[in-house]
Order: sequence, then structure tokens, then C-alpha cells
Amino acid sequence: MLRLFATALLSISTAAAAGAADLRLPAVFSDGMVLQREAQAPVWGWAAPGQTVSVCGTWKGARAARVQAGEDGRWRTSLETPAAGGPFQIEFTAGEQSAKVDDVLIGEVWLCSGQSNMEWTLDLILPAAQRSAAVPERTAKADRPLVRFFDIPKTTAERPMEDCDARWWAASGDDALRCSAVAYFFACELQDRLDIPIGLVVSAWGGTRAEAWTSEEVVAGFPHHAAALKRVRNADPATHARAVEAFWKRVDDSRFWTKPFRSPAFDDSAWEVQTLPAHFEAGPVGEHDGVVWYRRTVEVPGDWDAQTLELTLSPIDDMDETFWNGFSVASTLSPGSHSKIRRYSIPAHLVSAGAATLSVRAIDTGGPGGFAPGQGDPGRPAMRLSYGGEDLDLTGEWRVRRGAPVQALPSVPALEQTRSSTPAALYNGMIAPILTYGIRGAIWYQGEANRYRAEEYRELFPAMITDWRNRWSDPELPFYFVQLAPYTYGGGDDGKTALVREAQALAAQELAGTGMALTADIGNARDIHPVNKWAVGERLARFALRDLYGEPGVIAEGPRLRRAVSRGGELVLDFDHVHGALEAQGEVIGEFEVAEQDGVYVPAAARISEDGQRVILKSEAVTSPVDARYLWNDAGYSQIMGGAGLPMAPFRTR
Repeated sequence: MLRLFATALLSISTAAAAGAADLRLPAVFSDGMVLQREAQAPVWGWAAPGQTVSVCGTWKGARAARVQAGEDGRWRTSLETPAAGGPFQIEFTAGEQSAKVDDVLIGEVWLCSGQSNMEWTLDLILPAAQRSAAVPERTAKADRPLVRFFDIPKTTAERPMEDCDARWWAASGDDALRCSAVAYFFACELQDRLDIPIGLVVSAWGGTRAEAWTSEEVVAGFPHHAAALKRVRNADPATHARAVEAFWKRVDDSRFWTKPFRSPAFDDSAWEVQTLPAHFEAGPVGEHDGVVWYRRTVEVPGDWDAQTLELTLSPIDDMDETFWNGFSVASTLSPGSHSKIRRYSIPAHLVSAGAATLSVRAIDTGGPGGFAPGQGDPGRPAMRLSYGGEDLDLTGEWRVRRGAPVQALPSVPALEQTRSSTPAALYNGMIAPILTYGIRGAIWYQGEANRYRAEEYRELFPAMITDWRNRWSDPELPFYFVQLAPYTYGGGDDGKTALVREAQALAAQELAGTGMALTADIGNARDIHPVNKWAVGERLARFALRDLYGEPGVIAEGPRLRRAVSRGGELVLDFDHVHGALEAQGEVIGEFEVAEQDGVYVPAAARISEDGQRVILKSEAVTSPVDARYLWNDAGYSQIMGGAGLPMAPFRTR
């Protein structure tokens, strides 16, 4: 197995070693992949300009597709895929070069995106799932080798990217634990019903906003986001670099930051010792916001003399500057870089065989600080010095010394740059690389981060859905999403959550091919990441099973308001999707409010009609109720379920 450009794992055989890099595939076309069944599945890559590329699968009846690479080396074609099955191979040839992708499954492929509740991995909730009677034993064991997932790393970009650094994994054993829990349970439900392979393209990032997942062409139509895009475009890196240089000079001149700490001649024997990677709090530094210095002596091998070395450090919360034998070699000064693995180069002219001093000045502005443990490249030390395919392990004991508290520090000059909150930044970095890959549809769990502009979400969310559909050239690409669960947000109940939920409900009503999974009964008012991800995945799967796969008897929607009729001092509510009879959860039904024409809402007593089809509201404070609303708050739980075991959807009549 050779790795081409560090983005796609390919089995390569070629008679001409020179130019072997000409034939290249994006990472999503790699060993273990899942192709959409019974489709003209798009396939693309790069080759020498003008070269003819042949692509053929090994399944029965497969026909080779041929295409000529353009002047820029790009080529694109499609493969006609059979019914579900595998494993197969896909073979690529371009002149004397050839490439092969192994262990290819044919099945159903879904894009799984959103913020932290979609990102939340199986390892975080599996113990709870294993205790739940609602989760089948095989599912709880995470033994699903025919469920494959392609997890796109967190990436921002100013322009659409062509590729990403990711690979396919089987959702089995320890590998399954890194899969999105919602996506995993969604896939299990489909696989149990359809008995075919399932592919999950997971592209999620906690705390992110819908505008970041929308293309620049679309999001620029929203004035607020157009202004943010303009600020990023107009940022001047050269001006910022000069400001940062001046900042560090001021820092070095202050009494809190002593230049000798960089120097290999400095005696750090009196400093305390900490095993890295670890946060400040796990060692002698303790609870500290501000500066911490780390030092370590490195023995450079003789054959590394005068060579450019690669330094990899665990993510540093929040910022750092790194020194080699007293010389500054790199820095990461963006306050949003606390989860970013540091990959720095040590210039060849600074490298000599023998002992060298590595110093890191870390800055933390709040919360945990230092080197974040538990992250890194599989099979390699999380902190290392590398050259020629060899690693020097830098994990272990470092000298450490506390520096200035955060209150004493000057502010690091900020560059208006692309961040996870920048409009279009995640579309560019995490959607564009897999655009047009053959998918059946998308599932989405997001909205919490858009509470700050809840009213805008009414237009922004459907615009994003339509944008994705246009990019996949499918105006009714199935798109199923999760309505926000109960949670007590800080700052008091301001009605923003209710407005986001309403925007989500309107999108489900107005856009064909969509479905909204309800969570009003399975949230956690004290935890924005409720543990019950299995019910969320199962409820999303209901829409696909009902609408796409023709599974009989599948009910996907809970009771939804049809109309409200004022009658003799009471307000009578009729519902669709009751599926039997409404059922109260408890003796007292809460969360309903009524209002007269003045629009002032007050709590209402509620009862279910004898036939179980209606809810009747009454309040002593309202003589002639004309409007009602239900669960119009942040953290209220559903009080009424339909006959299919799904909660009543939040609503307001006006």
C-alpha cells in the first residue's frame, strides 16, 4: 500500500516510477469505501493533463468508464453500480500507471453533518446504550463491519477545498467508538431493516453555525454574513505579522517573560517535572490561567544533522510560541486553536547532531490549559520529532515553570481570519471535498449555535438545505434533521430556542423530501448533549425507511397541530399524525399556554378528549382564548405522546 499525497490509500502498481504521482484519487475513494447502490456514482481524481483514465469495478456486469483528464489534470466520470454487495475492487488506469481500491462495498450512503450532537462519538454514550433495553444487543456491542464511516477532520478554508485528510473505517470493535453516535444508530436501524452495507460520510463540528456550512454564493445573500466575509477577505496578514512581532517584543521586555528560558545555556534543574501531554491542572502548575514554560533536551541523531525536521505537538490550549536552541521556529497565536495539533518545521540550518533544547511558551486564557491528551495520529507518539520516516518520542517528562497570570498579559493582536464561525468556512473545508459523492441523502443535527440570531434561521436553514441540494444536482435530496432538544441555556429563557424550533418545523413543512425528528421527550435540561442518541438515530431512520425504502408500517411523525377552535371559553386543538390516541405523560399536563386577541399568553390547564384525538385548553385568566402555544421555552419536556410513541411537536398558533 502506497500513500499518495497523504490523502488517499491506494494499492499502486506502475511500470514507470517517475510520474507515479500523476494518477491520484481523493481520500473518499479509498480502501473500505461504500458506493451508493443502483446509481451512476460519480468518480473523480487527477492525472496527467490530457491522459485517458479508465475506471472499472469488479462486480458482475461492471463496465469500464473512460474519461480524459483536462488541462488542469482533473477528470470526472461515473460508475454504474449494482444492487448491494461486496467486497469488490475498483481499478484505475492512466497510461502505464494503475491504482486499485480494495474492500469496496455497495450499499446506501448518507451524509451526516451538524454540530456537537452529531459529532458526539459512540464511546461517549455506549455505556448508557448498553444499559438501555431499547438498544439491541448486537448494536450495543458495536459489531457492525458492514457499516463504514468516513470521518472528515475539522477543517476551515477560505476557498472550497478539493480533498481532505480522512479514511474509511468499519464500525466494529474499537474503531466503531470514534463514529458519530447518532449516525451509528441511524445506520444500524437501516441495516437491520434492509440487510445491506451502509456508508456514513460524517462531517460535523461542535458549536458551529449553519452559515459556516453554507456556500459563499448563498450565504453572501444575508447582509450580516456578507459583511463578515468581506472582513476576512480584506484582512492583511503582513500588517498582522508586524503587530504580532511588536507584541512579542513587548512581552519579552516585561518582567514576566524572561528570554533566558529559551536559551540552551539556561539551568532549568530547579524547575518541576510533568509528564506530557497533559493539562496544567494534571501537574505541578495546577489551576492557572496565563503563561507556562516547558523545556526538554532532545538528542538529535547523527544522520539528522543539517536536515529539516518535523515537530509534532499535541494541541495546546490556547496558544504557544516554540523555540529550538533559543530560536523561535513557530507559533500559533489564534485564540481558537486550542484543538489544533501543532505541526512545525525545524529549519535545517538550526539542526545539529547531539543535544538540543526545545522550549515551548504556552498561553492559556481560561479553563484547562496546556497540552491536550488523547489526540494524535494512530500508531505514532502524540508529541514527536520526525525525519526520514523515523520518530523521536517527545512524550514523557518535561521541565515546567509557571509564568505570568493572564491578568498581567497584553492582548495578542487578532487577525480577522477564517474560523469555524466564518460564513462558508466549513462548507469550503468539510463539504466541498466530498461534493457530488454518491449519497442517498443527509441527516443533520444543528441549531443550538444559531440561537443568537434565531429569527434569521427561518430563512438561513432552508437556504442551506437548498444550497446542498443544488450542489448535488438533486432538488429533492432527502434531508432529515433533529429538532432542538430541551436544555436550559444561560441567561434565562429568552424564547430563542422556541424560534429555532419553529424555523425547523417550517422547513420540514415547506421543503419536500425533508423530515424532522422530535426530541422533546429525550433531552436533558442540564446537559446540551443528551445521552440518548439511539432514539435520535432511530427516529431519523424512520423517515428514510418510510419515504425511501418503502418499509410497511413505519411511522415517523408525532402529533402535529392541525387547527385551533375557540369554543365557549375553551380552546380545542386538533392534530394530525395521532396514530391511535394521544397519551398524557403524568396526571397533570403542563407546557400549554393560551392567549386572547391581545397576544398575552398565560398558563393553561389541559385535558385530552375522551376519544383521544384532541387537547382542550382552559385558563381562568382568559375569557375567550384564540391562540395557544406548547413547549414555547428552552427546557420544557413533552407532556403528550402519540400512539406511535413519538412526542407532540412544539407549536404556536400565531
